[in-house]
Amino acid sequence: MSNVNVNKDDSIKIIKSFIQDLSFENPQNINENNSANNNDNDIDVNMNVVYKPYDNNFFSLNLKYTLDCSSKISNKKLFNFELDYFGFFEALGKNNHDQKLLTEKGIKLLFPFVKEIIEYITRKGGSVPILLNDVDFSLEKD
Repeated sequence: MSNVNVNKDDSIKIIKSFIQDLSFENPQNINENNSANNNDNDIDVNMNVVYKPYDNNFFSLNLKYTLDCSSKISNKKLFNFELDYFGFFEALGKNNHDQKLLTEKGIKLLFPFVKEIIEYITRKGGSVPILLNDVDFSLEKD
């Protein structure tokens, strides 16, 4: 039987990952149906990544997500979501210190956790459920 959680990228290894900070605010009245029509909502999604190197081939990434959702019709705020997700990694190999490449590979390993957290909290939070698409984290711009 194969393990589906095996890291297919052997150039880095996750040592640990966890939620560093999480905030979900739903200011809506309990009698309002906030998830009636997702097409009538304005959703602003922002992601920032903070890279920090350590000695002996270790580094960390902090993915910072903010989502603001408001209704296009009533201009009411539906929710505000903030997540800081931390990952600590080991770069395997002697000459594997390219920050850009390590950041890209680390984000690819952390994103499934972040995606699941955002989808679960927004779905269970009584507001508009957010379903994130997979993101191409290639840092190269054409």
